[in-house]
Amino acid sequence: MAKFGVQFGGYLSCVLTTLTVCLFWCKSSAITNDLESCLYVKYAYSEKGFNDRDVPTKGIPGDHLRICDRSHTCCTKEMEHKLSTHSRVEFDKLLRDGIGSLKNLFASKTAKFDKVFQDLLDQSQKDFHHMFLRTYGMLYDRNSYIFEDMFKVLRSYYNSGGIQLSEALGTFFDTLYRKMFEVLNNQYTFSESYLSCISKHMEELKPFGDVPRKLTLELKRSFIATRTFVQALTVGRDVVSEILKVGPSQECSRALMKMSYCPHCKGFPDLKPCTTYCLNVMKGCLAHHSELNNTWNSYIEALLMLAVRLENSFNIEAVVDPIEIRISEAVMNFQENSQAVSDRLFQKCGRPRLGKRDTRKELEFKTFKFSPRHDDNKATKSVLNQLLGKIKKKLRRTKNFWANLPNELCDNPKVTGDRTTRNSQGSCWNGLTKAKYKAALVGNGLMNQKDNPEVSLDVTKQNIVITKQNLVLQLITVKLNNAYRGLDVEWEFPMDDGSGSGSGWMPDDTADDDFHDIYFSYSTTRAPAAPRWPADFTNTPPKMLSIAPKMAYSNFITVSTVIFVYCAIL
Repeated sequence: MAKFGVQFGGYLSCVLTTLTVCLFWCKSSAITNDLESCLYVKYAYSEKGFNDRDVPTKGIPGDHLRICDRSHTCCTKEMEHKLSTHSRVEFDKLLRDGIGSLKNLFASKTAKFDKVFQDLLDQSQKDFHHMFLRTYGMLYDRNSYIFEDMFKVLRSYYNSGGIQLSEALGTFFDTLYRKMFEVLNNQYTFSESYLSCISKHMEELKPFGDVPRKLTLELKRSFIATRTFVQALTVGRDVVSEILKVGPSQECSRALMKMSYCPHCKGFPDLKPCTTYCLNVMKGCLAHHSELNNTWNSYIEALLMLAVRLENSFNIEAVVDPIEIRISEAVMNFQENSQAVSDRLFQKCGRPRLGKRDTRKELEFKTFKFSPRHDDNKATKSVLNQLLGKIKKKLRRTKNFWANLPNELCDNPKVTGDRTTRNSQGSCWNGLTKAKYKAALVGNGLMNQKDNPEVSLDVTKQNIVITKQNLVLQLITVKLNNAYRGLDVEWEFPMDDGSGSGSGWMPDDTADDDFHDIYFSYSTTRAPAAPRWPADFTNTPPKMLSIAPKMAYSNFITVSTVIFVYCAIL
């Protein structure tokens, strides 16, 4: 009985020893699996639309890597290449969303301003027609083409700029002057040479009083300012569209991969970059963009100054809306002084011969056709000033846009995490591991990048697209400043086809694309793979069998067998 107890105690000791070894082995295997398994990298890689079979089951030596750290890694050469391409695609999307919102702002405000102005001109022409028809009846009917041509001139200047407004308006008043002289002296017949003679004395006699000089000056200043303002908005839209074509450099692409997906290769797929680290990468990638900042600010300031003029002294509504009253005043001035003016002209150009006028030279009346619109003129007036107020508010917010762009991108939670994550600077990716980023923050602009530890740039080399758009902004700023001072603005070349109205003013692309996580988005270069995990796994991937667990189980069986054999011998 004692012997049995000793044997039982020996067997119990062996069993306990076996269980202890088992627990120790399982714990050791679990730790090894946590350190070496690439399971979570597989899950993250699959979520981007790639085949998770590309991912090693456990960490491998990283001698093959070109960008990421070459120590223990979960990335193959092919994975690093795919993730590098993916990081560039996501950066392009991120940048396109940021800059695209600026382009859409200018496109939408340009289209709205153009529509409001075109509506204002339509209403003014409609009011003009109704007033003159009531006041002058058939006399206006037979000569309405003169006034229709005047509105065509104003529209043509606004749409193309290819007209000298002073000369065009001078021609209008000269034509009106000749026609009224013939009407007021309809008992005579006038040859073309005689009418040319009276034209030479129009400036001297001033048959319309001071209306032509004042109205021409006001129309000229307001239309130049209005056209320059809307063209400048269009230039802003087009400049931003061109900047959208500037992609990341090779050095920037390497830095983006290192920041975005080298954490995957180190087994940290959830780790976000440190804020300062992200800023240095973005400042390097956007160094050429930052070169636009000063020129852009000058352009925005000139737009704001001209907008104030359009609200006050160069207010286009104050000139265009009562234009029928101003021209009617000119006509009445001529009527009141018609006898004195005619006598002076007879003295200078000779007495014309009596005779029946040739009515075949009269143009037939052509009725104006207008689309239905709101009749409340006061509401129409308020629309333009309200719109200018909104445009100014939006424009002010775009100052320093290019200098602030790196901060805007790095403030995106999809890039650097939420506020709590950004504040935990000791628990972020610093380019090598999970630790605090210690390098200094560099400044904006190309020259400051010589000290950038993350992006290596040739600071002496300019970007051709950026340089060209800088020049475009400088040229339109000069025009804005000239318009602000009431000077002529020359348009050396035609702007966009169809500019001024219609589709030429509309945004080319205002659709908002969905923004996916820069770290866990589907790749835009290939179709996403079907999810490999069951639908109920929403937060963490399920435990999968791998080589390491199989090896642990096999070794455990071997050790257990040896212990039991030893116990049996005892």
